Amino acid sequence: MEKKRLKAVVILLSVILVLLFFAILLLEDKTGTSDSFEESETLMDTSEQKEPEVIQKKIVSDPEKVVESPKGVLYFVIDDVGNNVFQLEPFLKLPMKITFAVLPGLKYTEEAVKLIIGAGKDYIIHQPMEAVGGQNPGPGALLIGMDEEQVAAVLTDNLKDYHGVRGMNNHMGSAGTADPELMSNLFKVLKEKDMFFLDSRTTAKSVGRIAAEAVGIPFAERSIFLDNSKERISILGAVENGLNIAEKKGHAIMIGHIWTEELADILLDLYPTLLENNYALNNLTDLFIGKEFDEDSWY
Repeated sequence: MEKKRLKAVVILLSVILVLLFFAILLLEDKTGTSDSFEESETLMDTSEQKEPEVIQKKIVSDPEKVVESPKGVLYFVIDDVGNNVFQLEPFLKLPMKITFAVLPGLKYTEEAVKLIIGAGKDYIIHQPMEAVGGQNPGPGALLIGMDEEQVAAVLTDNLKDYHGVRGMNNHMGSAGTADPELMSNLFKVLKEKDMFFLDSRTTAKSVGRIAAEAVGIPFAERSIFLDNSKERISILGAVENGLNIAEKKGHAIMIGHIWTEELADILLDLYPTLLENNYALNNLTDLFIGKEFDEDSWY
């Protein structure tokens, strides 16, 4: 009797072990299928997104080529310069005209400005302004409630690290650029300093254009952000949108960021083909030479 019981227990344990074995195999198979499916779906989505026509054919072209009667003029602005130097270096090597927006009061602000000037590149001050979410915009920020004298004092201190800078754009500023009093005070100071303002359009509620018209300073607005997504295909799509704007309007202002690792390489890849397709690239500062206002600049 005891032997029968022992035999039954052994059989039962054997059955349990076999069932556990098959359960583990089944679980692994399902897990593997799930991962494979998600990966294939991702690959499928990527393959279906075609790179914009403008970069499908890479053409070796003369980097010094002067484009006559261009389809449109492109102004590439690279924001958030000043936190370090190593992210700046790939952009400084680009053969194209490009504008850097340099943050004030950071460890590498002054060095970055010197490197930019040494490379013969254009630059503006990337002025920190108050954000809606309460994020810290960084040193030298303009805040709601500052009067004209306070704004002038902040800008004077910020400008000590810059040499002959002609203009600025806002860093953050979703609250600041929507405040009529702050923008009016800022533009009065900029008018005294003979400087222009590029509105980065970090909020649809910006009153920059209205305030600039009232004070009478050179003013423009960002057309496109290049790197809301850091994916190459997304950046190329943003450039394509910028080209369409440039063709309709005559020019487009496209803002990217120094911390987007692949951006410098993408711009280098694009440059010969942009020239071949009859687009001109220029410094942002040149947009304002002889002009007081950039009409209908934002889309």
